[in-house]
Amino acid sequence: MKQKYFFAFLVIAAIVANFIGVLKDDFWLKKSGEFLFILPLLGYYLRDLPIKNLNFLAFLICVVAANGMAFLQDSWYFNHIILGLWLASYIFLVREAIKNTEYERGSRFMSLYFMVVVAIYTYLLFLHIMEIERSLSDGLMFSLYILYYLNILIFAITALVYYLNSFSRKSVFFMCLTLSFIFSDVFRDMEVFYFRDLSVELVGSLIRFAALKLVFLFFVTKEKKLRLLHLV
Repeated sequence: MKQKYFFAFLVIAAIVANFIGVLKDDFWLKKSGEFLFILPLLGYYLRDLPIKNLNFLAFLICVVAANGMAFLQDSWYFNHIILGLWLASYIFLVREAIKNTEYERGSRFMSLYFMVVVAIYTYLLFLHIMEIERSLSDGLMFSLYILYYLNILIFAITALVYYLNSFSRKSVFFMCLTLSFIFSDVFRDMEVFYFRDLSVELVGSLIRFAALKLVFLFFVTKEKKLRLLHLV
């Protein structure tokens, strides 16, 4: 129990370091907080984590590598590689969700609801990509962004299908982490392509930290269906 308190303290310290880095515009402190956040989180959940799960290990390697390369993001092609690593990490989360999805035949209303949600999200995604194109002169990076957001579209569809079919505590965590990653990516793009705002950067960092925490909760939680009363 004392070890868990120690790791929890380190997690909070990493978040604080990141926030101070954002407030003081200290690049190294900000990136150090992002890099160090996941390590104590790993220690906190170590006993419960599915260490032999390929999807979890691959996700972890991609995220740690992306956060490590963030220190060099302004040199060579590291920005492209970082984006590719995050793209890959989402693919492994999608694989894990598909593995746990128990497909059931839904009503016409739910099918219509699903199609409307996907159509709206696809339209908003298209508008976002068009806005990014105006700000990017790098053709390779733009191509990566297209792949990245198509992957996020698949990520969101998978989360919705998983949630509507499985309706379990595990699927709730997956839906929440998917939304968190999507919002944090949008806030990141606002900072990179539109304007730099301190509050946007802080909220984006907090949401990404929450998303990583939810990933761990997703992997340590067993698949078990909920009753409707248990959802709230």
